[in-house]
Amino acid sequence: MSAAQPTTFAIYRKAIEQVMQGEERLPSLPNMTFQIRRAASDPNTTISKLCSLIGTDPSLSVVIMRHSSSPVFRTLEQARDLESAVRLMGIAHVANIIMAHSLKSLFINNNPQLKALFAISWKRQALKASMSRFLASTIPGQSADEAFISSLLSEVGTLAILSSLSGVKEVPDQRTYLTLCRHYSKSLATIILRRWDLDSKYIEITKECGNWSAADSSSPAGAMSTLDVVNLSLYHSVCLLKPDHNLPALTGLACFQRLPERQQQLDERGLLNVISQNLKQIVAAAQAFH
Repeated sequence: MSAAQPTTFAIYRKAIEQVMQGEERLPSLPNMTFQIRRAASDPNTTISKLCSLIGTDPSLSVVIMRHSSSPVFRTLEQARDLESAVRLMGIAHVANIIMAHSLKSLFINNNPQLKALFAISWKRQALKASMSRFLASTIPGQSADEAFISSLLSEVGTLAILSSLSGVKEVPDQRTYLTLCRHYSKSLATIILRRWDLDSKYIEITKECGNWSAADSSSPAGAMSTLDVVNLSLYHSVCLLKPDHNLPALTGLACFQRLPERQQQLDERGLLNVISQNLKQIVAAAQAFH
């Protein structure tokens, strides 16, 4: 498909800007998603109590059981019910699975061309989020579940752009969509995350995602941060899905230089060994969200 003509591109911009200016047109998460996240963050919440909450929505129970049987969590003793599935995966990750499910459901569109763009975008986002979770699990002091949700939420704007274009007659091609993302995704994500009243740390990570020289101002100088994990995962997901990328060398990135020395070993492609050697596991985790 060819790039959009200037007139058509202006229509896309107008549709997105109208959504940004009208709060009532912004996507909203189900109230249940927020209830589960609040419960998961409460240290007094038991697995039994969380399961009772999840069980009020049968579709969420199905999602949790499906994830518990994925290769990532497959054990000798498979989860028999919702409670054993939550115990197997952990409360924090279960809350993140439900958030991911809600985000995916929120931006589904019936237009086949928009669905195709969504599938491409979601595949990269699921890979990036799963990679963030895995990478964080290998770095002392990093939270795997925090890295996962930070990575996923940093992409809310790219999904919301597709949602805002649902009423446009001519769907943009992939190149035009990426251009729109570069112009609007971060601003749109910031508006949405604020509307959802999520922690400001997610907004800061969203703003700096893809900024290879960025540093988390709340972290000690030279210390690895969640932002660094997200940026490293973004870098690797782009490299793996787009071989003709023009990204700078990994070793020149600030997020790489803050990695513990034992994590800095590279493969023949110049990517982190810890990711390339565990890519099968990372991809399996990502596919569970497709």
